[in-house]
Amino acid sequence: MTGANDGDNHANQPGSPNKSPYQKSPHHVKHVFLGIGILAVLHCLLFLFPIGFFFISIAQIVYLLPAILIFNKRTGIVQGLLIGAGITFLVNAACFGLLVSGNFPLP
Repeated sequence: MTGANDGDNHANQPGSPNKSPYQKSPHHVKHVFLGIGILAVLHCLLFLFPIGFFFISIAQIVYLLPAILIFNKRTGIVQGLLIGAGITFLVNAACFGLLVSGNFPLP
């Protein structure tokens, strides 16, 4: 009633024929957190092989690539897996930097 585009508001409503095929599902954020949780569980499996913590970059690739291939149709979960991998990489790089700088010597 108040605007000139009152008739255009119906195009963005759910179920309209002009819905974009690239629109994210309403549960996208849940799927992203599910992907981060899946990666956290996979990281916890490294406790079965403690030597894997010293080679986490290689170990992570071993179980991250198959997980991405398994969930490649669910973009939210893949995004969560990649976010978790990025966080792991950054923490690994920061700890390595502390170790190399000498500010955190090994006992």
